[in-house]
Amino acid sequence: MRKVLSVTLITLMVLSGGCATYHASHLPSSDIADYRDAEVQDGLKVAVKFFDKKESKKVFGVAKVFNLYQPVYILIDNKSSDTYEFDKRNLSRKYFSTGEVAAECGFNTAARASGYGAAGIFFWPLLIPAAVDGYGSAQANKKMKADYMYKGIENGEILPNQVHNGVVFLGKMESGESLTVKLKDAKTGRTKAFKFNK
Repeated sequence: MRKVLSVTLITLMVLSGGCATYHASHLPSSDIADYRDAEVQDGLKVAVKFFDKKESKKVFGVAKVFNLYQPVYILIDNKSSDTYEFDKRNLSRKYFSTGEVAAECGFNTAARASGYGAAGIFFWPLLIPAAVDGYGSAQANKKMKADYMYKGIENGEILPNQVHNGVVFLGKMESGESLTVKLKDAKTGRTKAFKFNK
């Protein structure tokens, strides 16, 4: 009877929220009119939002993102009659890929499972939450990676009357430091630069 009770309690403990889960919010508005600091050059409008710690945790599900990186939301609204090219390599600061950020900020599957697993050597029912937690962490990491890739801004052409937006993960930034977004005219090769201060 005591053994059954122990197994039941452990199972309830696992199901009550001990497993790693990934919950994140959506990106900010994609309407350029919502950004007072947007810069305009010949019908090409660009805005950026430097996420703070609270916003980062909300949008990316874990506080670790802001501890390691500076997430920046970039919004480009092309109201000109020309096509422009966006390339993250032309940003004025080093960026990190969404896959790299997700891998660095994900849940440590082995560490979470090993806590239960080590005790499971002496008390076998603890192997159940070890397996469940390990599986849950792996699934949360998979969901996180897919979400970060979805939210990341892609390189590519921005046609007239098209909006291009998403997040880029930069190295840590101090208040007052700047980010320059460069866009190249696909036809002439000329570049327009938009500078923003954190």
